Amino acid sequence: MEFAIDVGGTKIAYALVDKNRILASDRVETRQEPPEQQLREVGQRLRAMARDQKASPKTVGLSLPGPIARDTLLQAPNLPKGWVGQRIQDYAAMLELDLPLFAQRDALMGGLGEYAAGAGRGLQSFFYITLGTGIGGGLILDGQPVLGADGAAGEVGHFQVEPRGPVCGCGRRGCVEAIAAGRAIEHAYEMRTGQKLSGKEIADRARAGDAVALSVYRRAGRALGVACAVVAQVANPHAVIAGGSLAESLDLLQPSLLQSLRQRAWSANLPLPILPAQLGGPAPLIGAAYWARRGLGQA
Repeated sequence: MEFAIDVGGTKIAYALVDKNRILASDRVETRQEPPEQQLREVGQRLRAMARDQKASPKTVGLSLPGPIARDTLLQAPNLPKGWVGQRIQDYAAMLELDLPLFAQRDALMGGLGEYAAGAGRGLQSFFYITLGTGIGGGLILDGQPVLGADGAAGEVGHFQVEPRGPVCGCGRRGCVEAIAAGRAIEHAYEMRTGQKLSGKEIADRARAGDAVALSVYRRAGRALGVACAVVAQVANPHAVIAGGSLAESLDLLQPSLLQSLRQRAWSANLPLPILPAQLGGPAPLIGAAYWARRGLGQA
């Protein structure tokens, strides 16, 4: 049994997990304050949760929104000041749970969640792409999570697909995230119509035949297809699993995504199925718990 924590730019979700099943969970808002205060509160809430469930977790899994290398969070542009540069064991001390803590990047934790209990069960090699406010990726090869030299393996969101495309949050132009992320889709539609709509409203319009909305989704799908083609060539996974909120619009993205993928990937790496994730929002929590069990040699 494990404690699991998923830290994001707007909320910190936490849960008690047993055998890939969430027994209890809750969340708090990510506040503009040092991580010490936030994590101390989360630790107190987790202890109360364990008492209520009469549970005795053995370890803690922590999902963080940025690459981790040398036991340190290297980047996390969506987190308040004070989180980046902290060592993993510093977070453990802040939680005051007196348990071993194992941390990794959120997109990889989402992929591990799907591997342990979702759409990735039975697949030894797949690429998990999370589509939402931003775009992240995690790679599972031969049943093992791929970290990379600096913890950023599989991060396709900042792969450039349109050199003269829209400016990305990273400062470059034409990244996949600048074209296919939720905010990018909303911005593109607003620029062409003058109407500021939510992603769901744009998706609804596309399904109703709105030409501009369909065009925006086609462009996003093409960008994702380029990214998936690169992954196919380098890693040769069995499938791509699409998670995150934008994955609910996979029906709109998939036609141009698959066309772009077929145009660019070598035939030996095709077909490459694009599968919807099964776990939804809890995927990083389940993945973090699984990662913690691995850390103790129990998974």
